[in-house]
Amino acid sequence: MKSKLLFTVLLSASVILSGCSLFKRDLIRQSKSTAENKTTTTKNENSSDKVYGLNEEWIVDGQWRLKITEVKTTQDRSKHIKDKIAQVVIIKYTYENLGFKNEYQDLFLAPRTVIDGAENEARIYPVNSSKYPESTPIGAISESAMGYGLSVESDKIKISFTQFDKDGKKMENATFEVPVTK
Repeated sequence: MKSKLLFTVLLSASVILSGCSLFKRDLIRQSKSTAENKTTTTKNENSSDKVYGLNEEWIVDGQWRLKITEVKTTQDRSKHIKDKIAQVVIIKYTYENLGFKNEYQDLFLAPRTVIDGAENEARIYPVNSSKYPESTPIGAISESAMGYGLSVESDKIKISFTQFDKDGKKMENATFEVPVTK
C-alpha cells in the first residue's frame, strides 16, 4: 500500500513537472511577446480586470472555455508532506477545447497560482480524489480535481490561470475568487 501511494505521488509530481517545463518555454515566449506588443488589449470576456466566481465561465473565443465547479475541504493528509498545512482544499474545474491547437500539445489548463485568505501562495497537495488535468484535443472536455495545501484556514481563495493563445503570441489570464465549502 505504501509503495502504491509513493508511486502515485511520484507519478503525479512527474506529470506536473513536465507541464512546468512547457510552461517555462511559454514564459520565455511571453516575455518576448510582451516586449514586442505592449498595446494589445482583450476585447472579449477574458478581460484581466474581471474576477470570475464559482461556475462562471472564462471563455477565450474559438480557443477554450473554463469554469471552477467546486472548492471543498478534505481531511486527507499525507504523512510524506512535512510542511505546516492548516487546510487542504480540492479544486474541481472543467475546461473545453474550442479550437486550441499549437505545435507543442493540445490544450492543457492548470491553476497557475492559488492564494489563500492570508494572501499566501498555496502548494499542490496530493489527495486521493485528484484527477490531474490532461492534454485535451479540440472538441473534448477535461474534468480535473487538484489538491492544494493552504497555510491558513480560508473561507475563500483566489485561483489564477494563464495560457498563451494558440498562436503563442498573447498570454490570456483569468482570476477566480471562489468560496471554500467545508
